[in-house]
Formats: sequence, C-alpha cells, structure tokens
Amino acid sequence: MNEFKGLIIDSIDYKEKSKIVYLYTPYGKESILVKAGKAYKAGNLGMITTLNEVSYVKSKAKLPVMIEYHVLNSYFEITSSIEKIKAVSIILEIIKNIPIDSNHLRCYDFIIKTLNDLKNNSNTKKVLSLFLIKMLYIYGVNPSLKECVNCHNKDNLVFYDIQRGGALCSNCTLNNTKEKLDIWTEYYYDKKDINDYTDIDFDKLLKDIGSYYNIHLSINIEKHLGA
Repeated sequence: MNEFKGLIIDSIDYKEKSKIVYLYTPYGKESILVKAGKAYKAGNLGMITTLNEVSYVKSKAKLPVMIEYHVLNSYFEITSSIEKIKAVSIILEIIKNIPIDSNHLRCYDFIIKTLNDLKNNSNTKKVLSLFLIKMLYIYGVNPSLKECVNCHNKDNLVFYDIQRGGALCSNCTLNNTKEKLDIWTEYYYDKKDINDYTDIDFDKLLKDIGSYYNIHLSINIEKHLGA
C-alpha cells in the first residue's frame, strides 16, 4: 500500500463518531474519512488534530478511508499565544485558497518551512510577512518590482504602490520613500534564513500586505490582524 503525507488543515464531524479530515499535501488538497475519529480511545486523535503533519495509508474509495497513520510533526503548540493564533488563522486561510493548478510540492515544502520558522522564531509577524509576500507568486498576482507599473521604466525606481501592485519610478511619483520597495523586493525574491531578512515595522508591513490581498485577490486577511 502506498503511504502519503500531508498537513491537517481542518476537520468536520461525519455521522455519529467519524470525521472528514482535510489535508494539504504535496499533490494538493485532499479529504479523508477517519472512522470513529471523534472517539479519542480509537487512537485517531493525531489524525484529526489541525496542524499535525502526518503520513497515512488510505483506501481507494471516492472518499478515501484512513487505514493507518502516524504523526510526523506536530505544530499545535504554535497556538500558544494570541499573536501566533492569528498568524495560524491567516496561514490556514491562505492554504485553503491555494489554486488547484499550483506547484503543490513547492508550496508544501514552503508551508512546512514556515511552520517550523513560526515554531522556532520569536518574531511571529516577520515569519507571517515573509510567508504572505512569497505566496503571491503561487496565487499568480506577482508584484511588479523590477519596473515601473506606469511607464515600464526599469531605472530610478523609488516607491512601491500597493493599490497598483508595483514599483513607481521617480518620473511617475512624487513619493521617493524607497524603503517599502526595498523590503518587498527583498522579501519576495531573496531566499535565506528567516533571521537574515531585514527587520522593519511589521505592523505597518502587514497592513500593506493585507491591503494587497484584499485589492488584488479579494482575500480578507485583515480580519485576523485586529487587536
């Protein structure tokens, strides 16, 4: 029997004691029926706990039934603070909306890396900001960071406009605050350890990111960022 792996992102009750578990896997989203999943004594608690990464064997039914499983990693402890609960809520919402035709293997690896960063790094807002900016590539609404969105000039880029989704050159704006453009460029393109990314006012950055998702993807993550 083939063994699969995935991250549990949600579950719902099914009939009297079972659950349907939703996972994100290296091949996309999947639903699994866990029989007697609500009964802790059945030994299935690990397979119904959100944020558990599991390996599992399933049946070949239209709605596959979980045959056996074991927990690879548990990220439930991430929800130990209000700030991290907010971050997890946003991450799960982004995962649930990942387009079907995405590179799921690449996405999955990045999500697991993000959860590890969230587990091990004290700067929750920094981890979340990096995740959200890089996930724009998966959603196909790439910010235009290498040329002016107005005149396509590639020189003298001085500002990043959230509303227009890209950089503006000195000829197309009076705003010459380059800090925002530099941060978005670094966080979008660079591949390095989370601690090596430049620190900034992450409340302000997340507000900008929330506006970007709302304007360009109609995904409201701002509701999770409230006080």
